[in-house]
Amino acid sequence: MSRHIAFMAVPAHGHVNPSLSLVAELVRRGHRVSFAINDEFAGLVSSAGAEVVRYTSTFPSEKDGRSTWPDDAVGAQRLFHDEFLAVTPQVEAAYSRDLPDAVVYDIGAWHAPVLAKRWGVPAVQLSPTFVAYDGWAEDFGVDLSAEPLPEAKAMDEEFAAFVARYATGIDTVEIKYQPRRCVVTIPRAWQLRGDTVDERYTFVGPSVDERQGAWTAPADRKTLLVSLGSAYTDQLGFYRDCVAAFSGLGWHVLLSVGRFVEPADLGVVPPDVEVVQWVPQVSVLSQAATFVTHAGMGSTMEALYFGVPMVAVPQAVDQHINGARVAELGLGAHLPADEVTPERLRAEVLRVSADPDIAANLARMRAEVRAAGGARAAADVVESLLG
Repeated sequence: MSRHIAFMAVPAHGHVNPSLSLVAELVRRGHRVSFAINDEFAGLVSSAGAEVVRYTSTFPSEKDGRSTWPDDAVGAQRLFHDEFLAVTPQVEAAYSRDLPDAVVYDIGAWHAPVLAKRWGVPAVQLSPTFVAYDGWAEDFGVDLSAEPLPEAKAMDEEFAAFVARYATGIDTVEIKYQPRRCVVTIPRAWQLRGDTVDERYTFVGPSVDERQGAWTAPADRKTLLVSLGSAYTDQLGFYRDCVAAFSGLGWHVLLSVGRFVEPADLGVVPPDVEVVQWVPQVSVLSQAATFVTHAGMGSTMEALYFGVPMVAVPQAVDQHINGARVAELGLGAHLPADEVTPERLRAEVLRVSADPDIAANLARMRAEVRAAGGARAAADVVESLLG
């Protein structure tokens, strides 16, 4: 039976993209899917088959001339906090005459579980990253009993008061950290202490979106993809190090510099280095020999889906955890940004691309990723909530 399923996310590629295959799968199964998002991502979610429910966001635009994403914990909290306060009344009003039968929401869309509770409909979180587990605070050296910084404390108080105006029976822990039901778009083997995570969480692995466009690799050379994702890409010095490191390697080097750097800023580059601002990453990774990456979760999962060895150069937030995880699981190398030199980049790329143990580990992980079920398994969970 066709039902109305509402998706909600914060407007950033790392938060919207993991949901698109699930949107398309639910549409394929005959459901009506709406997606509350801003104008910047309207075309993207519409192309997956969702009806767009627009709102005005407080998030930095990915069209800005320079990256404005915070790189500190309080700044990140403020970013999501302000979005929550601004978006909740807009989304409530937008759905007032067309309530959904269920809500699927990204980890940053704090308004979603609050509104689902207000409407009395089931909700399932869609997590594109690690989920909470017993002992996480100890592992990360977090003192949960410590007094929060004044700005963070003020936000917590404002948050609790705001939630209380919309719904009862839901608290901060459920909204931000431990949902009642969650689909996780990473394989359990990638999850930190995955064997301790309880049955609320279903690990379905990533579902790659192959509608980005096609790219054809040169037939006579290996391809090396270099990309720092979509947010933290204002790194001209790093790109210059990559040109110095990989020119003359005998490979085709596809260097994606993002929207904040112009290819011309690199000057004249050797013919074996192709500098662009964007690539259809899924298509490229399906043909690449190695990937130099910021280790964002989306990019990392795409690399694992295709079994591509990585040299992880994290820039911010959970990328540092992912970079360490790449090395820990023997799937590539972790090269901290402050240790980057052309010589280290070249050495690590050559090492991970030729290491038989890394190849074997990637093959096992690739098999687990593909066996997890992806969008089909996620859609089964959503449909189980509909009654």
